[in-house]
Amino acid sequence: MTAVGDAAADTGGPAETTGPRTVRSVLHAITLLKAIAQNPTTPSSLSELAKSAGLSKPATFNLLKTLELEGLIRKDGEARYSLTWGMYELGSSVLHGVDVSRIARAHLDALALETSEAVLLAILDEDSVLYLDRGQSAETFAMVANVGRRSPLHSNASGKMLLAGEPDVYVERILSRPLEPRTPHTVTDPDVLRAQLAEARANDYAVCREEQEIGLSSISVPIRDYTGSSHGVITIAGPANRIAGTALDELLTPLRATAAAISKELGAR
Repeated sequence: MTAVGDAAADTGGPAETTGPRTVRSVLHAITLLKAIAQNPTTPSSLSELAKSAGLSKPATFNLLKTLELEGLIRKDGEARYSLTWGMYELGSSVLHGVDVSRIARAHLDALALETSEAVLLAILDEDSVLYLDRGQSAETFAMVANVGRRSPLHSNASGKMLLAGEPDVYVERILSRPLEPRTPHTVTDPDVLRAQLAEARANDYAVCREEQEIGLSSISVPIRDYTGSSHGVITIAGPANRIAGTALDELLTPLRATAAAISKELGAR
């Protein structure tokens, strides 16, 4: 019997569970891959992996041999195992298939319906805020931030939250430029903006109070991907009298919940 056949005979067959049926050999193979991935710079031995997976050495060897034949792991001259570029290719295909706009679409409308405010999805693009999508209920008012529109990074909650997630060298490059006032409330002092960005990082949200448009305020939180890095932002925007005080705090809870749901679909832990 081949190594592949031995693995199936030793560990295969449906596991007995109270939930959906699972294939035990597949679960064991996944456990081995995760165990190898935990030590990316130090290849793992057969004994270490067998202990980690709770399997016999023969069963572990057969599973590892199968994964090796499929190009997902390699065995070095000391019989220690590590992941290969085959795993990277699988992961990359997930990233290429991720469309944040598609993932966020239903969430935007649901949040707009829940809060009766406009909801914006935005990313950082070419040193500006690019609005990808918008959720709006019947109660929300017409907004300037239409899909495809760009805005400066310094004059709105989306831009500030995006800036807060960038490296210091990038932030300083943006703040070294003349910061155009869009309204009398726009913050154009780099030191004040640095303080606001530090506060946004600490609190994980940013606020704009009529800085982009008179009568319009907004609050923004980050959307994170599988790396934990900011993948974009989701923002609630509405009349300044509604995005203020205790109302702002009340909006923050569903806004964060929506961002967490989108982030989870992007692979964030």
